[in-house]
This record gives sequence, structure tokens and C-alpha cells, in this order.
Amino acid sequence: MVDVPAAMDRHLEVLRCRSDGSLIIGASRLTGRYWTGSLWHFQDPSVAPHVEQCTAGVQTEAGIADLQLVNDNQLIVASDSGAVEMWQLSEEGESFQALWYSYAHDSTAHTISVAPDTNTAVSGGADATIKIWDLETKLAMKTLKAHTDTIWCICCNPMDKHVFLSCAQDGRALMWDTRKEKAACSLGKGVIGGVPTCITWSPNRQTDVTIGCETGEVIMLELRDQSQPVHRWRPHTRTIHRLAYCPQEPSWLATVSDDCDVVVTSLQNDPNIV
Repeated sequence: MVDVPAAMDRHLEVLRCRSDGSLIIGASRLTGRYWTGSLWHFQDPSVAPHVEQCTAGVQTEAGIADLQLVNDNQLIVASDSGAVEMWQLSEEGESFQALWYSYAHDSTAHTISVAPDTNTAVSGGADATIKIWDLETKLAMKTLKAHTDTIWCICCNPMDKHVFLSCAQDGRALMWDTRKEKAACSLGKGVIGGVPTCITWSPNRQTDVTIGCETGEVIMLELRDQSQPVHRWRPHTRTIHRLAYCPQEPSWLATVSDDCDVVVTSLQNDPNIV
């Protein structure tokens, strides 16, 4: 292993599993003189985050806010510096290489999502802008402005590269369709309580959207009738930062929060903490 950082950064920002079961971690320091970050690969996820047992690691110039896998060996990163960065993990999984970067956002890039065609990505940041990226040309093709404050989360539709979700500090959750002249429409008006901080599509039904809030509440909406939530429950006491459905058990939803808990909720019928 070459140039592996001596220690794991304190703040583990994001975890992504590759198809072979190995684990990618994006971390940030957020303390000290330099606010750097790091990327890590663990062939065996059970030994993470012990640095001496990692397969690969590299220090980044700024903290990692988010990352997504483009394919098993390439990952795209949203950085505290405002940059969007593309990295490659070697075939052996033993080193990271920076492929390109672009300082597209005027402040922290908080979130990034990859469209199902894997040639398009969407990023959002503290500058309240959304950038749509062509990953082949490495260029931001379009800038979208509908939010008025920090964008916390973007999630591309897993079936349609033109459709994605966003939520922001302005208290709004939006659904976008870039083929339409009026690209954004509001979700959950009068239903979402507090600021929506993370958002995703529900795997069982593509007409359902799941939203995590700063209140610790989770809301599931049916897009065709948003007057009442399908489910509403509070698994946390503080802000929810990320939520994800289990690929093997799509009715299970995991959430992580400022209250330092990871909660798995079964949505088989009514929400029930596993």
C-alpha cells in the first residue's frame, strides 16, 4: 500500500459497499489546523475502521461530504472544498488514484448522486445550486436554482436518468424532471415538519419517497396523493443525516442521526424498529 494515512479521520461521513462485498469509507477530520479528509478500502468490512487492516487509503485535500460508486472501481466525491472529484480504485483494490476534479460549487458540495445510465451525476451544495454532470466530458452541463439555502441531499431516480429528488435547508423537498420547462415541483407541502435533511426513493414502489428530517422524524409520501403521509414515525431524537433501504430486504430502512444511533425500521406493515 502506498501513502496510506497514519490514522482514520474522526468523522466517518459515508459508507458504500462494492458488489464483491468490500467497503469504501469517506471520512473527514473537521478538527485541527487542516480540515483534510480520506478515502479507505476494506476488503473485509468487519475489520473497518482499523487502519492497519485496510486494503487501500489516501488523504484528500478537504473533507469528504458524500461519495457514490459509478462502478466497482470508480467513485465520485462531493468535497468540503466545493469540488466534485472522480477517483479510481485499482483492480487489486490496493490504491486510489485521482482522475479529475472540478471546483463547481462556491461552497461545500454536500451531496452527489449518480443516474442509472452511470454517465450522469447530480451534485448539490451550500451555495444552493444543483449541478448536472456529464461524466464522460467531466463537465457540469447545467446549473439549476430552485432552492434558496444549503442543499443537503440529492437522489437520482434508479430507473430514469432525467428525474431526481432534492431537499434543502429552506424547508423544501423537490422532485425534478430535466425534460420539462418547469423542472421542479414541491413535495409534501404542509406535511413535512421541519427541515428535510435526506431523501430517497422507496425500492418497493417508485411512486413512494422517503424523507428524513431535522426533527428526527421519517416521512413516507405517495407521489400521487401527498395530502397525508403513507407512514410517519420518529426513530431519532435529533437530525437524521442519512437513510438507506436494505438491498436484500427492501422493507428495512436504516437511518443514522446526530443522536449517535443507527436505527433499522421494518416497513412490512406499520413502522417497527427491528
